[in-house]
Amino acid sequence: MMKVFVLGRRESAAFAQRQHCELDDAGTLKILAELRPILNTSGPLDGVPLAVLSFLILLTAQRYNVQADRLLKTCRDLEYLDEHGLDGLPKLLDKLMATLWFYAGIEQGPQLPEQDGESVQDLTNALFAVLAVHTPAHLMKMAEDWAQPEVLAQLQPFARDPDGYEPVFSPTHIEFMTSIEKTHCIFAPSGKYWGADDWVRTDSWEANIRRFADGLFRFMAVAKREKFKGFAVRLPPELSASVPVLSRTTALLLDELNRIDPAHSTCLQNEVGTVGWKFEWAGEPMFFTAFGTCYPPDHPRYPYGFDHTYFFFQPDFVLRAHPSLINGKEEGSRARILASFNKQGMSYDNEGKEAEAERYIRPMEANDPPVHWWLDLPVRPSGQPAEMAESHA
Repeated sequence: MMKVFVLGRRESAAFAQRQHCELDDAGTLKILAELRPILNTSGPLDGVPLAVLSFLILLTAQRYNVQADRLLKTCRDLEYLDEHGLDGLPKLLDKLMATLWFYAGIEQGPQLPEQDGESVQDLTNALFAVLAVHTPAHLMKMAEDWAQPEVLAQLQPFARDPDGYEPVFSPTHIEFMTSIEKTHCIFAPSGKYWGADDWVRTDSWEANIRRFADGLFRFMAVAKREKFKGFAVRLPPELSASVPVLSRTTALLLDELNRIDPAHSTCLQNEVGTVGWKFEWAGEPMFFTAFGTCYPPDHPRYPYGFDHTYFFFQPDFVLRAHPSLINGKEEGSRARILASFNKQGMSYDNEGKEAEAERYIRPMEANDPPVHWWLDLPVRPSGQPAEMAESHA
């Protein structure tokens, strides 16, 4: 059943794209609100309500990168039948709706919002377990049932704006996940990620970064509960045409984010480049990784053939929760990652790069001195904006 869940997640996204019924939180909530009163939990669950429900569960799981839990291995055992009864559906759906309402209402503030509800991760697994116990025949032909005209009539009116931003459907996320499949980082493929809105060349530098910031804040608010690992941003390829250009782009990106930081961090006015310094945003310290078109294919920061400049954000609360980076395992885990890259001829070296900021960008050769990107931070005369990235490319 775990495999059915994973494959169903992917099929729901492919089906949604084909049938023009991709959903966001708002559309999902509207359909759930209509579906919730008519679910017959006193008898068999079938027909249109069942097909709509399974599609909503799986597409929501896809949008939030939900992984299959062990629950789906055991839910069909006889001793679990009562625990996963149809009479539990209304309560589970109410909980899912509460969580989606919370996520849909996230707005930037000086602190990340806190919520007591359950995660989409747990709730979609629990809901799918109910379907696994009571509707096994439907699970073997879900896509066929979704394609019925009566089902599409319930889904398509609530489809999201295809030009709007939805993290898991964004071109940045789709391309980045292809890169993840190719990376030699041993922990990356198991992670859950989101991508930023796409770069718009006709918009100003500030407008693009503000849209990135909106997505970053939403990611950070969701990441704690859903155990996400990182947020990808992509910029035009010319902004990493050389290591010096990538250095200037990094400085300008972090400077602009700092200017619009809802928590008003002064981290860039501190001793950047010293051991213990961290970039902070929305009240949270984070690690930052740059990938550039300047790097050759045998470089660990090569963007895997994609013609974009990539930046990857990982809040510390994500890293500190990773099983391989806690309880004294961090040094060994980082050594294993380094060994994996070295084995593939993509070596890098942390000697002389003890400060975290010295690892944001990698020099062209592993043993070269660290790239001091912070020296490219724009001077901030009172009331004056930073220079635009275009003037440095």
